[in-house]
Amino acid sequence: MWISKIELTNFKSYQHAVFEFPEPANGENIVVIGGLNGYGKTSILEALYLCLYGKDAIVHLARAGLKTDEIRGYPSFLERALNGEAKRDGQDHMSVRVVVNLTKNRGFDILRRWFFRSATGEWVNEEEAIVREITRGVPGTPKTDGKANFLLSDLMDDYFVPAHVAPFFFFDGEEVKKLADQSRIEQVKQGLEGLLGVVLLRNLAERLRNFEAGRRSTIATVDDENIERLLEALTADEARLKELQDDAKGSQKKLESLKAERQSLIDRITSSGGGGGDFSTVKELAESREQVRVEQREIQKALEGILADKLPFHLMPKGLIDGFKKQLLSEINLAGWQAECRALEPKRDKFEEAFLGAADPPISPGLTQEQLAAVKTRIQTAWASLFHPPPNDCAEIVLHEYLHEGLRHKALQFLDSIAVGKQEVEDLLSRQRACVDRIEELNRKISRIEGIDRDGTLTELKRQLAKVSEDIDSTEDHIRDGDRGIHGLEATVNQTRARYLQESKRRDDTSPVRELLGKSERVRAVIDQVIPALFPLKVKALQTAMTRVYKQLAHKGQVDKIVIENDGTTHILGKTGKEISFDRSAGENQIFATALIAGLAEVSGVKAPLVVDTPLGRLDSKHRERIFEFWIGNANRQVILLSQDKEIDPDFYERIHKHVCATYLLEHMDVGDSIGRTTVKVGEYFGAAK
Repeated sequence: MWISKIELTNFKSYQHAVFEFPEPANGENIVVIGGLNGYGKTSILEALYLCLYGKDAIVHLARAGLKTDEIRGYPSFLERALNGEAKRDGQDHMSVRVVVNLTKNRGFDILRRWFFRSATGEWVNEEEAIVREITRGVPGTPKTDGKANFLLSDLMDDYFVPAHVAPFFFFDGEEVKKLADQSRIEQVKQGLEGLLGVVLLRNLAERLRNFEAGRRSTIATVDDENIERLLEALTADEARLKELQDDAKGSQKKLESLKAERQSLIDRITSSGGGGGDFSTVKELAESREQVRVEQREIQKALEGILADKLPFHLMPKGLIDGFKKQLLSEINLAGWQAECRALEPKRDKFEEAFLGAADPPISPGLTQEQLAAVKTRIQTAWASLFHPPPNDCAEIVLHEYLHEGLRHKALQFLDSIAVGKQEVEDLLSRQRACVDRIEELNRKISRIEGIDRDGTLTELKRQLAKVSEDIDSTEDHIRDGDRGIHGLEATVNQTRARYLQESKRRDDTSPVRELLGKSERVRAVIDQVIPALFPLKVKALQTAMTRVYKQLAHKGQVDKIVIENDGTTHILGKTGKEISFDRSAGENQIFATALIAGLAEVSGVKAPLVVDTPLGRLDSKHRERIFEFWIGNANRQVILLSQDKEIDPDFYERIHKHVCATYLLEHMDVGDSIGRTTVKVGEYFGAAK
């Protein structure tokens, strides 16, 4: 299996470029694409992901070490990918084509196009992926992804690389660096989760959670079990809130004690004459820095207040807020009308008594009992007509009976006070940036001050001062985190309490929707139980594969076995069976991470090509030789390397060229308007030709 063609049209700096790769054969399985930084190497890797996986590529691009827009995601990535010259010329499309050969006589051709507004370059939320199966060089009937029961993702799963394991085969070498900087437990866990499709399970759980939320919004009432869950959640959150509040009090006391200790140390240093009075300057600078930090915390609290108290309401539909306010006003009017009716009720009885009890003018002949009853009925009817029906601005139905009149007024006042102005937020952010700059400036000034230390006393005092200052910073960070936690949890408690009080008043019989929600919750519970149980299924196979690859890559020969426990803990054992403790050097860590990725790729069972951007950036000469030997160890696996001139330099290329089946050299030129164009030279590499 190999990638035989990649074709880019209007993609990033490529107007049009075609890369064609032969089948790995005769020990030649390496493709080298050279280019300086910024010349378009990474764009090839991004194009491969986008063509094969479409919108799903955004998640896997991040896992493969490539940058994505976390706010707008897919649309933003596509709009930035549209070629600058194409956008300037008003062209409205971009495409990537990838041809994969499964065998010499069979493969598939994938063409994905995206469409944009020609005037602005904005993606119009339209794309198409067309797939043709190729048999003996003859393309078959085109199939469109998502139509006629055809899914490109199924083709990837069955014949090429499933999306969730793609980062084991197509990745940026910088990702290996990032992985190497993590703890080895986290490396193994992260790799196993990708191998076992845990990401897919978690996505399924999240989709089920969103499904449940959407269906619950259509149900007017809740059942007893849901009310009980609300009560349990409320009780747990209130207990957690009390813990946070108690911790905040303790942390504040600790901070006051540390500040007192710091002041004492500064006074002792100053009185010792350290630095010929410079420590007096240190004291002043430290006090200034503390004042700026106080201002910074106040600004942070103001921003958090806007985020927690006001911004959520701006995210709600305006019609929902307006409807809520209108309902509250109508309920207030109804309550006022009802109060007026109740207040005038005694006057009606007094009027009836005065009317019937008056002696002048006399009624002759006197009224019979039937006539007297008729008069009373007319009095009651006339009196009621003064108040009924209620005014038009009164509510027909009371929806918020859990709010008495005072709370309704407070709710309206609150809704009128939540406006957030753009200038207000920008001013706070500007002040926050100014505080950060000022703190950094003060830190630099303090660090430039040198003290005088004769007998070691000042050195010890300065060490203690640095330690106390570090503890103060840590405690202040803890307090800020705690304040955010308290603020968020208070909002959660208030919301849960309001829901509990409201839902506890309304109950309903179970419905088909409730039964469906119960099934969804049970499936999510099963997913939570299954994920931890998946790890042991692949741990043994992974440790065997990692051991073989690690021993092949490392130039230290004392490693006999890598053992992985079910929780991800890893032990490197020597020939005597004892655990070896290596220094966490950059090279050793990258070899471990590389062995992990290679082991995961092997255990996955997928026989796909490797595409590696920045393949040798961190490795020394010995490790570079070893990892290259690993790449050529399986002569049938295609390896496409996207390298700059300092990684695979002309000398190193000369030593490996007999294993290279194709080379390309990327060149870049400025075409005006800050737009660059990448051109491709076939059969060339930095100072060498194939």
